[in-house]
Amino acid sequence: MSVLRVFGENLRLLCKKRQSITSVCRDLDINRVQFNRYMSGHSFPKPNVLQQICDYFLVDSRIYLEPLTPDDLERVRRGQSQSVVQAQRSYLHQAVDYFERGIALTVSQSELPDGIHCFWRRSFSELETASCNLISIKTVEGVRVFKSLELLKSQRNRAEISGRSTPSSRGVVMRCPDGYALFAINPHPSRFISLMYFGNVYFSENLLSGFMVLARKEYFQRRRFSRCVLELLPQTSNCILNAARRTSRKLPMEDLPIMIKDVIETPL
Repeated sequence: MSVLRVFGENLRLLCKKRQSITSVCRDLDINRVQFNRYMSGHSFPKPNVLQQICDYFLVDSRIYLEPLTPDDLERVRRGQSQSVVQAQRSYLHQAVDYFERGIALTVSQSELPDGIHCFWRRSFSELETASCNLISIKTVEGVRVFKSLELLKSQRNRAEISGRSTPSSRGVVMRCPDGYALFAINPHPSRFISLMYFGNVYFSENLLSGFMVLARKEYFQRRRFSRCVLELLPQTSNCILNAARRTSRKLPMEDLPIMIKDVIETPL
């Protein structure tokens, strides 16, 4: 499903929570014909209009990347922002308690905000290249979780930046003594379980550096370890769409941003 269709379907669902589409257009001061084009997937709003729509419905920029869930729609119905953190416990908390009761593993929004961000690392198979993928971090019942958005080749053009993706890593974000740990499981056989660590760097406020390790046996000319970088993106449509266009492909090292390249090329 293209980004236009994802956005259009989400917009139709959100409008059902309001009195009428006419009243929504009036409140937003958007022409009804143009609004219908948004809902039908034939047009996409400019960044300022998209932000206006997000603010109106109390949703964030994921409105054009991921289909809204019933929980999302229920929060909209209650007038609760999509970014509000739920405090109740869940099965993830119970799993953490199994290891050590009372340990503080929660990562705050001010440290690692919900949203779409960029994950950079060396390739595990093509040793002279790097990869860049989007990951979506969100809060579910008070627990910080994430999933990778590994796009299909057909989704990298302007009209299909996200939507249906290949099987993705999914996991949980936890605090460790001097940074953050991301534990992930991926259905791909060669990347079944992985652990990532990130810590703050002194030279940038929006970059976190660390390493990634795969739980698998050693193969000739294949990596199991790599330095990596988490780039915290401004949650605007332009920034996320621009980042999406360079993801899910192998990149020559010389094509990487200089700060990213310097970090991931440092020997372990």
